[in-house]
Amino acid sequence: MTRLSLLFLFLTSFAIAQEKIETTVDVAAKARGGKEDVDYVFQSQVIYPEALLKQKIAEDVAIYFTVSSKGEVKDISFKQAYDEAFKEEAKRLLRYFIFEPAKIGATPVASTSFLLFKFNPDSYRKFTKARGFVIPKDQALFDTSFVIHERADKSPEYYKGDNALPEFILSNLEYPDLAARQNIQGTVVVSFIVEPNGTLSNMIAEKEFNQLCTAEAFRIMRETKWKPAEKNGKKVRYKSKYPIVFNLNNINKDNSMSGQ
Repeated sequence: MTRLSLLFLFLTSFAIAQEKIETTVDVAAKARGGKEDVDYVFQSQVIYPEALLKQKIAEDVAIYFTVSSKGEVKDISFKQAYDEAFKEEAKRLLRYFIFEPAKIGATPVASTSFLLFKFNPDSYRKFTKARGFVIPKDQALFDTSFVIHERADKSPEYYKGDNALPEFILSNLEYPDLAARQNIQGTVVVSFIVEPNGTLSNMIAEKEFNQLCTAEAFRIMRETKWKPAEKNGKKVRYKSKYPIVFNLNNINKDNSMSGQ
């Protein structure tokens, strides 16, 4: 390869690395699933630094970063002084999220963003209690690469068995009142990541027909617990999806769904 070709490749790589950061955008960068997903992932995944938990130290930690036009997270920083253990946990939590880049018109662009993680010992105890059986008993069995798989030695499944999932949904789904009164029916296909501890993250609708029904589909899926996928003896992140059917024939007088 000639020197000219090498120089061209270097300049091209440098230009990509130095992507312009836009400060004024039409649509801001955001974590997939929005604030509700951010809050849910924090509650289901946070591991409170042990020493700080014992000392009952609370802190709201703001972590700043750049989201590239391709959704890549770069240039992580903190604008305030925090305990190093909080900073390390904030950086670990950030790796759970898939980001949608900011846009100017229809064009994805690079921009700065941030997330706020509220570390509180009392809240943490509530979070871990709510996790139930998915509290990790052996972190050594978890894959920590954050790679998302679509194939594995063992696929994830609902913790009571896949055949029990439709019954759970029918028993717990609340048909949005406005959608029911307007005779709106359809299917929401929810895409998500099953995490190594059996909770879900990065929820989006691959197919939807009504925003209220989409919100309810997300709510009910966040209440499910899963046996995670396994690959090479490790519990891994796995991309999956599930259809939530809204059918008025299954609605009860109290507006809940029925499997009868």
